[in-house]
Amino acid sequence: MVKEHYLLGLVSGACGGLASTVVNLAFILLFKVGNLRFIDFAGVFILGHPPENLGENLLSFFAFLGFSATLGVLFTYLSAIPPRPYLLVKAIHFGLGIWFFSYALTLLFKVPEFTRISLASALTNLLASAAYGLVLGLVLRYLLRKAAATNQ
Repeated sequence: MVKEHYLLGLVSGACGGLASTVVNLAFILLFKVGNLRFIDFAGVFILGHPPENLGENLLSFFAFLGFSATLGVLFTYLSAIPPRPYLLVKAIHFGLGIWFFSYALTLLFKVPEFTRISLASALTNLLASAAYGLVLGLVLRYLLRKAAATNQ
């Protein structure tokens, strides 16, 4: 059993955050579906408004990446409580749960920038959150197997 889950979760969560950003931006920029990026959430929470220039976009991106990495640590510790069966299903479910709670919190606290979210934006963010969970689970599974092999 791996004793140190922190670094594994941090790396897995950051990889998931990168993957979700790619999926999110691909839908918005390439396929013209939706307009609400994950970094817009981070920008509003940090700056008080969606990012408007390169510096604000970069700060928002790295804040989102840090948040994703932190969620990866949380997932890693939560998934270590029971044994690891169905890790990918749990990870995707975790990603979808984060999507739901993120939207719920913005409505609960009446964040003005997020009072009306289009169906297209909600769906692209849902798919990107599922991608976050999938990559989180895949990377974590890989790192756990690698760590277990080196501990033997």
